Amino acid sequence: MNERTAVRHDDSSHRPSPPSRYPQRPAGGDGAVIVSLRPAVGSARPVIELEFGILVYPPETDGEPWRATFTEHGQRRYRQGATEAKLAAKLQKVRDRLSAGAANMERPGADLIAHYLDADRLSVDERWSRKHAHTQRRLCERFAAPVIGAVTCQDIENWHTQQIVNAAPTAGEGVRVAGMLSALVAAGIEAGYLTNLRLAKVHWQAAGRRLPAPQVIVAGESALWVDTAEIPADGDVDRLGKALNLGRRGHLHELMASTAAYSGLRWGELTALTIGQVDLAGRVITVDRKVIEVAGHLYMEAPKNRKSRRTIYPRRTPVGYPLAEKLAARIEVARAEQDAGINPLGLIFPSPKFKLCRSSNFNRNVLQRAYAVAGWRDSTGNGRWTWHSLRHVFCTTALFTWKLDPTDVSCMAGHANVRTTLLMYVGTTAGVLDRARKATD
Repeated sequence: MNERTAVRHDDSSHRPSPPSRYPQRPAGGDGAVIVSLRPAVGSARPVIELEFGILVYPPETDGEPWRATFTEHGQRRYRQGATEAKLAAKLQKVRDRLSAGAANMERPGADLIAHYLDADRLSVDERWSRKHAHTQRRLCERFAAPVIGAVTCQDIENWHTQQIVNAAPTAGEGVRVAGMLSALVAAGIEAGYLTNLRLAKVHWQAAGRRLPAPQVIVAGESALWVDTAEIPADGDVDRLGKALNLGRRGHLHELMASTAAYSGLRWGELTALTIGQVDLAGRVITVDRKVIEVAGHLYMEAPKNRKSRRTIYPRRTPVGYPLAEKLAARIEVARAEQDAGINPLGLIFPSPKFKLCRSSNFNRNVLQRAYAVAGWRDSTGNGRWTWHSLRHVFCTTALFTWKLDPTDVSCMAGHANVRTTLLMYVGTTAGVLDRARKATD
């Protein structure tokens, strides 16, 4: 027994010492603590009691194995080794599990993954959206399961988790896999599958693959900051609307773009919009649902973060498009379609077959041509703006043209809080040069 081994003898004068042929350091792994030393029942050999109720039985004769017993999950369990060192290696894992109270560390990684994906482990308020659940399942099945599915949870090491993240084909996918892995490890520790937080301390490594170009950001600005170059001007929105108007359902698609740009609705919220959500008299839209696409299927569900909100739209856009008048006219047509039974949901912006509009189809069949006509794409198909850029138009118009309070804009846009709105559109470096110039004048 070395100086690190703590021995407690409450009545050592009445207990036999172990025979001299037994090593003075008992099997149990590094840092094992002897709680007591006593003779075995019906035998002269000693029984070494370690912490956590582990009993070690040295061999009575040469050639016998070292044995140990302990209680785990309410059951009596056993370990043995041909030598003290071999038993100690086995008991070290036992001590790790018992000290952490981790009841599931002997289960395979597949069980850990199943636990992570099980919706019942989360409270009702914490449960994932359908789309997030699908994404996490896809990442686990593609990247985590092939590496750790058959590995005992207690044997999972950092090189396993590094292999999981490195399996991602791109840096962007690697970030998503790393995020999944971090949540997986946290869930595993909470449920007793894992004990090591460092398992999540890994990042995607290129290993000869192409790295994305480093992004240049403005000093002092948040990562949320939306550069003005990423926001179409009112004239750019008008050109997109006119380009959309050239298509087969042009008037409807032009109205879609203007509604998105000057009400702040996200794509899924816009395509879920029904007659009953629009108050024409108050020019108010109630956002209480959205459409999502998961594995090729469309679903209607609660809006982002399960937070409903109300937003407003102007009578006319800054370039003079009569948005309120056009939306009222479309609602009358949609109501007639609903009464006729061809638009049962009363969708304002349905697909050509009066069903939920699919983003991929709209992008391929409508948007790409309109982008090119409006100058939103160059000859190679590249461009700075996307449909989501229209949402930035609403926020900046509300802040700087309509002069609304950022708190009000945050509520209408459905941001997490007003700080998000300020960081995205007002920024922290506005006026820096003016203040510096005044101070140095």
